[in-house]
Amino acid sequence: MNRLTRNHALAFMVLCLLVGAALRLFDLPDAPPGLHYDEAANGILSAEIGLLGKRPIFISSYTGKEVLFFYLAGGIMRALGDSVSSLRLTAAYVGLLTIAATYWLGREMLADRRLAILAAALLAVSFWHVLFSRLGFRAITQPLLQALTIAALFRGLRREENRWILLGGVFLGLTAYTYLAARIFPMLLILGLFPLLLDRKTIHRRWRQLALFALTAFVFLIPLLVYFVTHPDAFWVRIGQVAPGSSSSSMSLQASFIKSLSMIFLQGDPFWRFNLPGRPLFGWLTGGLLMVGWFVILLRWRKFPYDWQRAAISLLVFTPLVMILPTALATNEIVPSNLRAIGLIPLIFFLPPIGFIFLIRDIERRLGYPPLTFAVLFGGLLILFSGGIATEKTYFKDWAKDRTLFFESDGDLTAVADFIDKSDLTGKTLFVAAPHYRHPTLAFLSDEYENIHWLPNGEALVFPANSDALVIYPHNVPAPAWAVPYLNVGRKLDTIYGEGGDAVLEAFQINEPPLINENIGANFGDKINLLGYETGNTEAGSDLPITLFWRVEMPPEVQFSPFLQLEDRWGNRWSQEETFSYPSEQWQTGDLIIQHIDLPVPPGAPPGKYRLRVGLFDPAAGSRLPVLGQNGTFAGDSYFIEEFVITPGEVPDSLPDPAHRLDREILPGLQLVGYSRGDYSTSTGSPWGLALWWTAEEPLPPMTAVFELVDSAGNSHTLHAGQPVFDTYPFTDWVTPQFIIDHQILNIPLDLPPGEYQLRLQILAADGAGYDQIDLGPLGVESTDRIFDPPPLGHELDVEFGSEIRLLGYDWLPQEPNQFELVLVWQARQATMTDYTAFIHILNQDGTCCVWQIDAMPKSNQYPTSRWLPGEIVIDAYEIAPPPDLAAGDYPMEVGLYLAETGQRLAIKKEGQDVGDALQLQPLSIP
Repeated sequence: MNRLTRNHALAFMVLCLLVGAALRLFDLPDAPPGLHYDEAANGILSAEIGLLGKRPIFISSYTGKEVLFFYLAGGIMRALGDSVSSLRLTAAYVGLLTIAATYWLGREMLADRRLAILAAALLAVSFWHVLFSRLGFRAITQPLLQALTIAALFRGLRREENRWILLGGVFLGLTAYTYLAARIFPMLLILGLFPLLLDRKTIHRRWRQLALFALTAFVFLIPLLVYFVTHPDAFWVRIGQVAPGSSSSSMSLQASFIKSLSMIFLQGDPFWRFNLPGRPLFGWLTGGLLMVGWFVILLRWRKFPYDWQRAAISLLVFTPLVMILPTALATNEIVPSNLRAIGLIPLIFFLPPIGFIFLIRDIERRLGYPPLTFAVLFGGLLILFSGGIATEKTYFKDWAKDRTLFFESDGDLTAVADFIDKSDLTGKTLFVAAPHYRHPTLAFLSDEYENIHWLPNGEALVFPANSDALVIYPHNVPAPAWAVPYLNVGRKLDTIYGEGGDAVLEAFQINEPPLINENIGANFGDKINLLGYETGNTEAGSDLPITLFWRVEMPPEVQFSPFLQLEDRWGNRWSQEETFSYPSEQWQTGDLIIQHIDLPVPPGAPPGKYRLRVGLFDPAAGSRLPVLGQNGTFAGDSYFIEEFVITPGEVPDSLPDPAHRLDREILPGLQLVGYSRGDYSTSTGSPWGLALWWTAEEPLPPMTAVFELVDSAGNSHTLHAGQPVFDTYPFTDWVTPQFIIDHQILNIPLDLPPGEYQLRLQILAADGAGYDQIDLGPLGVESTDRIFDPPPLGHELDVEFGSEIRLLGYDWLPQEPNQFELVLVWQARQATMTDYTAFIHILNQDGTCCVWQIDAMPKSNQYPTSRWLPGEIVIDAYEIAPPPDLAAGDYPMEVGLYLAETGQRLAIKKEGQDVGDALQLQPLSIP
């Protein structure tokens, strides 16, 4: 057999597609097992298009998705229903079309049936391609459109037929609707097609052809481009998540590129969901032939007589280097990634056949046997049968049956969906602990999805007011230890086990709320009450376990989430958590919510007493639910749980990095690791923050830390001399080995001359001798402008707010129609360490609050009261803008000062008489 005929190739491709179909269609609904979050989300999006009539150009949800696959899947769902089978059947059909398109690509781009059938055979039995042909992922459409684009283009170039070039442009435009990694494909085309422009005889014709190709693609791109112009975040959001430098833990780009190239036949994707971990894309034999083929075409591309042949070879040469970039550039994700490298298909599958044919030709030339055509057919059949058997074993026995993959693919939630649909939910409120809120797997599979109340990550437990609770914990979110005592109050309904003996899910029915020591009773905006808490002490570098008990009074109109902040007694925040353990849109009146948080206490937190700030905030607006006192008045925006004791922890093996690292030995056993500091400029009378990072290996002698500012003439100005942690934790008391982050607040003297200084730290022994002197960088000091003579006032007053502040008077300054400026003139009676907030209320005509209000620190939050000097005048202006539709009449106005943390107002005296905690000003008159 000296020639491979069209009939031979046709017969071979029929067999090839049959083998490909067997690998892609067998047991499709159950292999892979489960239905992962991403695949279920794709099923929902496809059903919205196919069954609900949505027609998106780009899908912005789930970090953004191109739409071609979803339209294809939606069409199949419209015919067959929205099932896992319909979703995966779409991918299987696209995979089979890609095999056929690969053969066509070989015929058009390389004009060689032998290479075409070998590449198609390799693709048909590729574990990599089989895996993605059985998953409902949009990425499977990218290789198909790439193959169609290049095949149509080269058919037009070879035959000089513009209709095929135009069709290639159509396919190129549609490629942008496949998958994020396809955005690299035009770069490959630019590099690969460049040889078309090197021949002077044909350059003008090729320019016209490529212009037609690009213009056609652009026309089909216009809807997507318009969408990205009007929604720029949609274009960048996913790129920003995976791009180099988006995380401090990202590997270098060079290391990522080398690691990505190694996936071809050395070390592959480690991620179970997309690979048998570590398995390369090609085995050692096909990988070796691939390298031979790549080097052969690299060295011989100039010998091809036609420009389209040289362009075809250039595409093959650049494919491994360019289409590997989507995974190489994703340094903030798993590297390498079979998913992001899918753009290598199908071009990379032509390299092993080129290497094979090169070697067979060499052997035939030397030995006279075997005939090349015979070797190609025999090799193709060997690939289909031996490769098919190997892939069947690898996929169905080694990969799809593995228990790790079952749980990685949310197989436990698939079982939960089945359990829920078979359960009697009469008189029960259904709760599911899941890794994600409103998990798509249950949304796609369960008929009871709308009745599910979610417990994200199992961090809460809810006792409904008027029903039993059916609580289900899947394998990936097992019942936490803290919740077990509350679950044991009820009864365990069921435990379902998997093939490996693992508990796939546990179900509990509970109905009697536990008795709670109601030791708080904090009312948050009449929406929810914090009844009590349970906690203990812990050490630095560990977690502080906290259990909070809430009762819902009235579900809020907007989303509120709890937050917790660990603070020391000086107000330094050491840790915080913004929890989403039981979203407020699920709250029902009377629900008892038990919420557990393991609040991390960072290494280096000094031993001592701490407090916990608890509150609820609206993530969209940033506003907090107020804490209300017994009479319904504002009592702050958070509640404080006092006092937690943090004890010294172990020195971590790897210390966290300060902003400025020093690693400086002060004396044997004591090292200044580094420091973090405030701004490089400040003003007189202002506090300025600094933190020193220390390690001590052995007990320390008496020492003193002295902070100084040194001017350009060498004169020093002492800011503070004392012991760490605001003089509460002397060096001699350190329990070694010790790691301490020592926060200091340095007060800049009021009489310090303005100028440029160097901040210096001296460590002095008990006798005054210096252990060391450390430069902590420059600090510019500006003079604070202060006023001590009051201006003329339209409304003079003499009103005392507490014993610290006076209001001397105020002025009304009309601005635009229906807008005013209120100028308050304050005077500090004495120095205070407290920062008060001013409030201005325009009341309703019946005296109730409020038509308009503002709460802020004086001078637009720029000049806190703790910086005021005795006798200093502070002119405090506010823009007053009452509602434009306000009815004519007089509206009372009141002002006051309060402590933001507690809502406690300063008592007011006017002419020696108590007038409450809000001063009435001249009413606002609306004509």
